[in-house]
Amino acid sequence: MAEWNLSTDQVTLEQKPGRRSPVRWVRDNSIRIAVVAGLVESVVVWHLGFIKWMWVVGVLVVLSYLYLRRRVPVALRRPLWVVAMSQAVAGIVVPAVVGFAVFAFIIGGLLLVIMVLVLLGDLRRT
Repeated sequence: MAEWNLSTDQVTLEQKPGRRSPVRWVRDNSIRIAVVAGLVESVVVWHLGFIKWMWVVGVLVVLSYLYLRRRVPVALRRPLWVVAMSQAVAGIVVPAVVGFAVFAFIIGGLLLVIMVLVLLGDLRRT
């Protein structure tokens, strides 16, 4: 049965959203696509052993995008941005993981030195 609006409130009828186009989906999810692609690429590069060149590739691709972004059709700007961003993420992830590992090793080494000093102090008491 139909619902009747007996109050004086204004009723707004909203149109159903149409089917979303792939272009809109890519535009709405471009950051997610770029980050996931960059993470997947960094894992693949890590296993293949091309770690040393990832930041160089990332810098070259981002500089190429910055040069080409005004020279390509509008329809290609977002996909090119996704490619450039994924290369930048892949170039950042590998050195960040290595840097975090080095940082963790330094902290772990300092903690071990402190623990050795505590153990030496405990040896004097026994």
